[in-house]
Amino acid sequence: MKCPRCGLIVTDMIPECNGCGFHIRQLDKKIKHPPKRRGFINDFANVLSDEERKWFEDRLSEFYQKYGGEIVIVTLKSTKPIKPSEYVFWLFNRWDIGREKNAGVMILLALSERRIESEVGYSYEHIISDVESGQVLDDHVVPLLKEGKIYDALKNGVEKILGILEGYFVNNSKDESEKGDYE
Repeated sequence: MKCPRCGLIVTDMIPECNGCGFHIRQLDKKIKHPPKRRGFINDFANVLSDEERKWFEDRLSEFYQKYGGEIVIVTLKSTKPIKPSEYVFWLFNRWDIGREKNAGVMILLALSERRIESEVGYSYEHIISDVESGQVLDDHVVPLLKEGKIYDALKNGVEKILGILEGYFVNNSKDESEKGDYE
């Protein structure tokens, strides 16, 4: 993952940033314990109906079953005492999204801060970078959030990100026999 302060690589395996000295433990000291994960959709701000949460859980579970990567949505009333960009980074690491392959994306909506953030695991960064996922949020989520359409906004963002990932997997999963044999 990219350091939430300067953008260089920082993870639990490389806990201290070589660029700015940031250490993931700095966030642990401020937050203490991550909330208990509820699955692919973690609506801690209670902004979604049961039916809306079920749609996310079903769609994200389907993606997981087919491709193995985790897409996780989190809504919070606030990320204080830290910034949403730091919180999404910290929570992605603490929940170990994507497990050992780090194949995952987290989208975090912080209501009080009026921010939506994403974190992309390094196994997916060649498919969709942090910058690209942020652009998806800016272009396809933020306008709907400004209209107060939280479910539509999150659904639109999830579908765009899943479309990028699924498109990549479909286009790069040709059967070996279809690739051609040059031996």
